[in-house]
Amino acid sequence: MENAPSRPTAAVETLGCKVNQYETSYLMEMLDQAGYVIVPFRARADVYVVHGCAVTAKAGFQTRQLLRRAHRANPDALVVAAGCYAQLDADRIARERLATHILGNPAKFDLASWLRLPGTFDAPCRATESAGRACTEFEILPVSRMHTGRTRAMLKIQDGCNSFCSYCVVPYVRGRSRSLPRRLVLEQMDRLVAAGYGEIVLTGIHLGQWGKDLSPADSLHGLLEAADCAVHPPRVRLSSLEPMELDAALLDAVASYSWICPHLHVPLQSGDAQILERMGRPYTPQRYAELIARISEAVPRAAIGADVLTGFPGESDEQFRNTLGFIERLPLAYLHVFPFSPRPGTAAAAFRGRIQGGELKERARLLQELGRCKKREFREKFVGESLDVLVETRLASGAWEGLSDNYINVVVRAETELSAGTILPVRIAGFEDDALEGEPASGFRT
Repeated sequence: MENAPSRPTAAVETLGCKVNQYETSYLMEMLDQAGYVIVPFRARADVYVVHGCAVTAKAGFQTRQLLRRAHRANPDALVVAAGCYAQLDADRIARERLATHILGNPAKFDLASWLRLPGTFDAPCRATESAGRACTEFEILPVSRMHTGRTRAMLKIQDGCNSFCSYCVVPYVRGRSRSLPRRLVLEQMDRLVAAGYGEIVLTGIHLGQWGKDLSPADSLHGLLEAADCAVHPPRVRLSSLEPMELDAALLDAVASYSWICPHLHVPLQSGDAQILERMGRPYTPQRYAELIARISEAVPRAAIGADVLTGFPGESDEQFRNTLGFIERLPLAYLHVFPFSPRPGTAAAAFRGRIQGGELKERARLLQELGRCKKREFREKFVGESLDVLVETRLASGAWEGLSDNYINVVVRAETELSAGTILPVRIAGFEDDALEGEPASGFRT
């Protein structure tokens, strides 16, 4: 009896946001169904897929690095540049001979079909139709499990953006805002609960816009009310929400439902009113501060995070100091700091007065240091208290690391064996490097 032919192998690497992570799980399931064996990206494979990001110049650079690494690992392999960076910079990918297949959004979701078409580094197979024309309907991407080794599941329920902030390329590579209907959200949530996930992260490019494009229109707080009456995991986390979309009804849902994690990420970008206006952000520092105060009052244990973009063209030293002082006064738990980099096709790419070199690095450093201080101050509040921790990773020391409902990394030391995916109360004793550390609360059996 002849040996059956071996199955071709595929390796996938992802950069960027939680939406990308969810979509990667779909791509990997599609490859598996098409007969590929999924192998680590560092292994020799027949097909490499780099699911890239275009939000910053650094993300684009990292995407190109991964494409080159794939070609070095196996010069005979098909190399696919997929997603936002492929959508944005297909000409450069082709010019630098980085991929055999260049698939933007949403062409990547037909990955298996495109792989059947010929493509070479000299003449790549390209599918990068304008996102504005191609991305008009929500792609329904049922996923049975995450393929990134996570105990938490991402669930993409929204895509695209209508805001067109002056610095942001996302609307150009993702298209207009569109939503997964409520019924399908709840069905996919049920599927992930059945797969054993203790936490689901509801995610989107512009999550607060969920439901507004549906007919009849729906709302995120309405979805959460429906989930409260349906099967939901022990906890649900919301990803980033724009300031003007965190209304009273949504905040009340976060405060009222014990299964919604007390964690809200609310992008700020700048603490200076003039810079916010030039960015095209529809709020003032005062409105933002009032919102953060309402969140702190309604959900006292909440971890509130923010994105900050520094070095925006024309940002004076005084305006930067305004941002620094503004953030110092806010009860934030952490910062995500991004140095400005011009994105092709955006209005800000043509603005004068870019901050570069050492000055840009110093501004980012000061914000990052402030973020570290905020992070420690927030975590110190919970020493001596109990936090509900989702156990995730076994450490070399034998302890486990997990994530609390309010977004704190916790090292758990237990005399008996724990299991990844378990949620348990942990009594916090102190700090362990960048995490808190503790033991299962008294009376809890592991």
